[in-house]
Amino acid sequence: MSIIPRLISIYRGAGLEPLTGYNPYHFNGYRDAPFTNFLAADNRLVGVYGLALQEVMFIEGMKDLLRPRNILVIGNAHGWSTLALALIFPRARVAALDPGEEGNGITNELARRHKLNVVAATGYSPLDVPALRQQYLTAPADLVLIDAIHENDAVLADFAAVSAQSQPNAVYVFHDVMNWNLEKAFLAIKTDNKLEGHILTRTPSGMAIAWRNGSASFSDYVSAFTEDPGLYQSLRNFYVPPTDAGRTG
Repeated sequence: MSIIPRLISIYRGAGLEPLTGYNPYHFNGYRDAPFTNFLAADNRLVGVYGLALQEVMFIEGMKDLLRPRNILVIGNAHGWSTLALALIFPRARVAALDPGEEGNGITNELARRHKLNVVAATGYSPLDVPALRQQYLTAPADLVLIDAIHENDAVLADFAAVSAQSQPNAVYVFHDVMNWNLEKAFLAIKTDNKLEGHILTRTPSGMAIAWRNGSASFSDYVSAFTEDPGLYQSLRNFYVPPTDAGRTG
């Protein structure tokens, strides 16, 4: 059974309605409509946009292909991605790092309330990554999510920090690569570290994923969310902005 209903109910039970997975066309072209933040009981928007619902579902699809025991999350916000990872991989310990004390507090409270093996620590990447890993994980990380400062130099620094605290065959997931023009950093990470990887053009933010020595099944799964870069660029030329003329639906 999917973890999505439980993940949604965890936040609803805390008075936070997840706003996620929407089509931008239905929201006046608002680019960030797919990504997750929350509506509080007093009608305030809360949080920093996290993984889209469809991106959580992509990671959930790997639950039978990966067996992580220790997961690092760089960029926690209000814990949406962190708690999702704990639900997807219930045998793993999940440690998240973020400077936001309020969001970390909510994450830790929800993890405690729902008995999830999660800790969100207040700090900054890359400086505080070694202490986070050593204090809260039992071994170097098997799976890492990087979703912090969306600048190429920051992504490179985050990766350098987490890779030093990870297993040789760890899997690295990067959020917002295409939406924030982080391709340069991702491709440098792949090349410099001799990693396999893809930019996932079939995810709302253009996520990316990198790994070493993955199984054929894992590679096949990931390849379903991307295509040849040249084909992708040519496909974009087939699509033109729609007009309302002649629309019946």
